[in-house]
Amino acid sequence: MTQSANLDLEKLGRDAAEHVAGADAIEQVEVAAGEDSTDRPIYRFSFLINHDRLQERIGMVGTRLHQRLRDELIELGDPHYPVIQIWDRKDWDKRKRA
Repeated sequence: MTQSANLDLEKLGRDAAEHVAGADAIEQVEVAAGEDSTDRPIYRFSFLINHDRLQERIGMVGTRLHQRLRDELIELGDPHYPVIQIWDRKDWDKRKRA
């Protein structure tokens, strides 16, 4: 995936997350392309979210975020399936070291 495509996907993810969770709750977004266990193309969207600033419960945010990203990818004609990971600061920092 090119740098430009990655930035476009991060913007897509940030826009969707801000719509669903509220702009104040979204700290960082990262996207990586890959495949799932059935070789289906995926985008792994990782969101660093401040849980204290959420407009809804975290489970509902994840569900609505997945639906919104899936709808937008379909609209763009992109066959990738979104996989959502929501992190808090403590776990976000740990994953960088793993």
